[in-house]
Amino acid sequence: MKAQLTILAVAVVIINTAWISPVVPAKSSANEPAKISKAALNPSFSFVRAHRQGKGITATWAISSNEGVLGFSVQKTYEDPTDPYAFWEDLCSVPCNPVRSYKHTDANVFPGYINYRVVAMMSNGSSVVSETVTVRIVSH
Repeated sequence: MKAQLTILAVAVVIINTAWISPVVPAKSSANEPAKISKAALNPSFSFVRAHRQGKGITATWAISSNEGVLGFSVQKTYEDPTDPYAFWEDLCSVPCNPVRSYKHTDANVFPGYINYRVVAMMSNGSSVVSETVTVRIVSH
């Protein structure tokens, strides 16, 4: 029983120490700090645009850096885009490529205000959401 308590106490100390220990980036040399690219940590969208093309809408976008980006999801909603409960429909998934400029055409549109956004899926499991762009369709 005493041995079990000692092992448990050591495990608790190790776990608590792991939570308290700060994460220090590795240095490339003794005098030079490690260089971390801000673009790799948080890529930004250079632009997001949507326009009418034929009977559909084409969304185009570009990113500042594709480092750490796995792919993109294009989403649309007919609801208020600022409403946190608005339903965003996933239209497609686009893999990341070296070009850093992308487009997708949505052929299934109805009259009204249609809001589009692009979500970048990152390699660390996070995501970056673009600004929302709105297109008004009066009729086909």
